[in-house]
Amino acid sequence: MPQLSGHSTPVSLERYYAGMSPQLLARTRQMWSARGLDLDAAWQETICRLRGYCTVDHCTDEIDSIPMDGVFMFDQAVIWIASLRESAGIAMQMQGTRLIRQQWEALHALTFRMIEQLDAVRLLSLTQLPSPSMQIARSISEDVDMALAFLSRPKLARRFVACATVDEANEFWRRHIAGGRAFRAVTEQLYRAGLEFDQSGEYETWRKSVKATLGTAVHTSFRPPSQPTLNGTPGSFRESSDCHFFVTFRLHEMCAYSHVLQKDLREDLDSISEHLGAEDGLNLGAWTSRISEITVDQLRWSLAGGATEDAAAVARHP
Repeated sequence: MPQLSGHSTPVSLERYYAGMSPQLLARTRQMWSARGLDLDAAWQETICRLRGYCTVDHCTDEIDSIPMDGVFMFDQAVIWIASLRESAGIAMQMQGTRLIRQQWEALHALTFRMIEQLDAVRLLSLTQLPSPSMQIARSISEDVDMALAFLSRPKLARRFVACATVDEANEFWRRHIAGGRAFRAVTEQLYRAGLEFDQSGEYETWRKSVKATLGTAVHTSFRPPSQPTLNGTPGSFRESSDCHFFVTFRLHEMCAYSHVLQKDLREDLDSISEHLGAEDGLNLGAWTSRISEITVDQLRWSLAGGATEDAAAVARHP
């Protein structure tokens, strides 16, 4: 993990997420246990070491578990990103991976950046600072598109890794990423892979509306700032909670779509797991393929629970 904090021994997972749905926690524990994984160890190795690790008392609601459920699902997605970064670092040192080295290098760089961003979003959201949180959320969404583009287009990963100067990096961004270019490239590849993706449908409308809302936090305008309500939820966008959900959903998409776009990814992750199988202690890199299964299942669970009706297109994922 790129960030370490000086926190004292963390509380138990159940106590930290007090107020969340018991069914969600039990279901998640069962999924981790069924795959031979230690949820508590992974949580303490990742979430508890973030600078954004802080109390979440304001999310506790005796009637509604949704706010705390949202924090928990966000944290689960962060664990997957952290495990993917560990896998990428290992794959870079291995011979004979199915993905080319530059794809793993690109993923390693992107996931490092994303963990820093997710750390910041977490802290800003939990301390009710929605505007900067929304700014970073927009950047995370673009990084998700970049990561998926690198998986589907090895030549693009090569060009990204070859950027040696700031000017070259800016030119790469302008030519291949800016203006939604990466997202369009990804959706085209998803369609070719057999996943129907209607860019003019409800999902795309929802995505554009959220990105537009996030954009209002990036570009200063003469717009009255949202004021927190009595329950601590500001604005019509419910800025902190909705921003949190959007980031979680995009990470879930990144996990699900990465395996659709690049069939070799799963084989590489399994090879990494076998390569590290004899090592003692916790190594998230050896768990990524199994954490991916859990993450995709949590995407399906979110959709089945009506987390966003406008994202119905994603439910077609096999």
